[in-house]
Amino acid sequence: MAKGFSGLGAFAGGLAEGLRTGQEMGLRRQYVGRKAKADERDAEFHQAKMDEIDYNKEKRARLRAANDEIVAGWLNAGQRPGQYSTQAKPVRLAPGLSAISAQTPTVVDTRAAGLAGVDKPVAQAQRSTSSDEMIGKRMLIGNLLEDPDELSRMASVYRKHGLLEEMAPWMSQAYTAKKKRIPDAMHLLLNGDVKGARAILRKGGVSLEDDPVQVKRNDRQQNVWKFRFEDGREEDINLREFATKFFPSSTLR
Repeated sequence: MAKGFSGLGAFAGGLAEGLRTGQEMGLRRQYVGRKAKADERDAEFHQAKMDEIDYNKEKRARLRAANDEIVAGWLNAGQRPGQYSTQAKPVRLAPGLSAISAQTPTVVDTRAAGLAGVDKPVAQAQRSTSSDEMIGKRMLIGNLLEDPDELSRMASVYRKHGLLEEMAPWMSQAYTAKKKRIPDAMHLLLNGDVKGARAILRKGGVSLEDDPVQVKRNDRQQNVWKFRFEDGREEDINLREFATKFFPSSTLR
């Protein structure tokens, strides 16, 4: 009987060892399964990021093509972007706006030689200025936002290139800013006319408690101004950064 019990103990010990081995194998399988799922998630995340990068590149190319087409219409009509009309004298940029314009990168034409010649007026105009910059300038210092026919044409071009969903809100915001006389106020501030800026903002429906005050006046790299509104709000606004909102490319940031 003792021998029988001894054999039973050996059997129990072997069974326990087998259970431990089975548990370890189960844990290993769980670990391998979790790692495989984690690797799969990482791969999916990486692919999603790559797809996003490719989509943004393609979208940027479509926006550049749309802007080129818009500017080509101006040049073909004999208009020079950045002016109030074809007869008006060129509008002189305020110092701050000139700096913004100088910092705007030009668009490099990467199309094949045959295609690049299709719209020569745009190619010639873009030797030193991008179509994005031309549109931004005309919104800031020209009459573009006061020309409903031209705004409708721009919307049609953006729709043609599949960009109206993104560009329509941008055009609406720029139009609202123009109605509030914000570009005019920026121009006056950058020329040092704070009282004129406050007065023209009031005409546009924006009431300030005091004249705007420039922050860090000795810092030429900054054009930050403090605005105190009649409702008690205070806001520091970088005019250079705000001006870039009038450039079509701002929708891609």
